[in-house]
Amino acid sequence: MDHTALLLIDLQRDFLEANGRMAVSAADASQVVSLANRLIQHGESAGWKLIFIKNEYPKSDLIGNLFRKGAAIEGSRGAELDPRVIVPFSGLVLTKSRPDAFTNPEVEETLTSGAVHQLVVLGVMAEGCVRATVKGAIGRGFGVTVVSDAVASSRGLFWRFGMRSMKNAGAIAKVSSEILRPCPSPP
Repeated sequence: MDHTALLLIDLQRDFLEANGRMAVSAADASQVVSLANRLIQHGESAGWKLIFIKNEYPKSDLIGNLFRKGAAIEGSRGAELDPRVIVPFSGLVLTKSRPDAFTNPEVEETLTSGAVHQLVVLGVMAEGCVRATVKGAIGRGFGVTVVSDAVASSRGLFWRFGMRSMKNAGAIAKVSSEILRPCPSPP
């Protein structure tokens, strides 16, 4: 059994659909969804834990919701996972209401109970929830690989900031083809 988990951060309608309240570009959304699905399939066949993390902001957070343009409010259509993302039966969906997924204790409990040591992370937004979760994971002793071409943001500058910050914190950045590359067969 592999000791790896694939963390899929905020692959939700409000962030990936063209009419979403805080959507990345259609091209970026399409790429993230396509690569996420390929990595889900790869992870499932490799025995990785598949953990989908969703933002669900409380309706009562009026000021925060104003700044977030009403995105991913608990119970809203925009808080749902994007229907283009394939969630297998083995996938676990957990929620958070703050940028770092580890603010939900169930995330760390799931990882440690499964003897997970290595995380492969993708999703949106590079400078926000992806970065906060990666830094939270590194601070808890997990090894982290960020799938750079499966991470998006609303602006290139924000993406570059997020990626640089995650690398500086100790994450390894790889493009999806490096992870999806088949392992050579032993002689």
